[in-house]
Amino acid sequence: MRGMDSAREACEKYLPGLTEALADVPLMELESSGSPGPELFRRHAGPGLLVPTPYGGAGASALQAARVSRALGALSPSLGVATAMHNFSVASLVALVESAHASGLEWLVIEGIARDRLLVSSAFAEGRTGAGVLDSGVLAVPVEGGYLVSGSKKPCSLSASMNLITASVALPGEDGGTELGVALVPADSPGITRRPFWQAPFLAGAESDEVVLEDVRIPEELMLRPQVELGTGLDTLQTVGFVWFELLVTSVYTGAVARLAESALRTGKGSATDRAALLTGVEAAIGLAENVARIVDEHTVGNDELATVLTARYAVQELLVCAADRAAELLGGLAFATTPDIGHLLAVSRALAFHPPSRGATAQALVDHHDGAPLRVR
Repeated sequence: MRGMDSAREACEKYLPGLTEALADVPLMELESSGSPGPELFRRHAGPGLLVPTPYGGAGASALQAARVSRALGALSPSLGVATAMHNFSVASLVALVESAHASGLEWLVIEGIARDRLLVSSAFAEGRTGAGVLDSGVLAVPVEGGYLVSGSKKPCSLSASMNLITASVALPGEDGGTELGVALVPADSPGITRRPFWQAPFLAGAESDEVVLEDVRIPEELMLRPQVELGTGLDTLQTVGFVWFELLVTSVYTGAVARLAESALRTGKGSATDRAALLTGVEAAIGLAENVARIVDEHTVGNDELATVLTARYAVQELLVCAADRAAELLGGLAFATTPDIGHLLAVSRALAFHPPSRGATAQALVDHHDGAPLRVR
């Protein structure tokens, strides 16, 4: 499959040796709690993938990052999801370096991520019914020299392997309202504990458990304050983060389904029409994500780009479900009954729909946007 050939080539170019190292580990071991995937990613310089070369990173473009994510999704969907969280957090920090919100510390942080191979967890959208993607259950209280941060984030991928947490927090505003803050919290800070949360047998290797912060002290310079009030919409930096997240996570699940499709195509089962339908469905999903990646590489990311990536992501959701069903049917019942990988990948093919923002939450906003209104994500 040509789309997967380019993905594997990109992964080997930017993270040499990682593909081979992951291929040597059985899929179900990589997908289980305690997976060696995050450590293999760290060992092969994965944390610096999106850090610009002047800061010691690989300097991958959005297109190349999408391809690497697709390769990782095929090798281990759990690792793909976990590293998508890391990479979109890094991309947001990189965007911040040259923004009006920069404090001057960000370049030191991204340089440290590449140099010391630090894994960054993302603690933004939470699994709370009725909560918006910008709502935060974590509160930061100003104290002398910084803040005390308290609250819970669940699920929080890379909870076991993280070195740094990027967390959305509620900050008291000067006018008595509540503003959004982004805290950079060292994962070994006193007051941080981890609790079991992820009960599903799928994607357990992503380490998506609960992270609890109790009066965790962070200095003033590690609190970023985007200029947006909670519940009002996205600022530029948040928009960049959303676009990167949707691009990367869409690519990960496309890779997972592509692995299933490649297995089915290798059997030669079914008619040429059946196999072509499977092939074109997966390649179409790849093309949608790569189109977004090229837009990110060529344009300043803003509201229209966010609408484009969400449109692509929701279209890919449907393509992947259809492709996974076709692939499983071609592989047949005996293969499904005797090969745990097939059932696992079939279940994983549905999981893109569970990432924020849900299709229902943005449906009216997308309709309004295509009628000319700004896209508002809540």
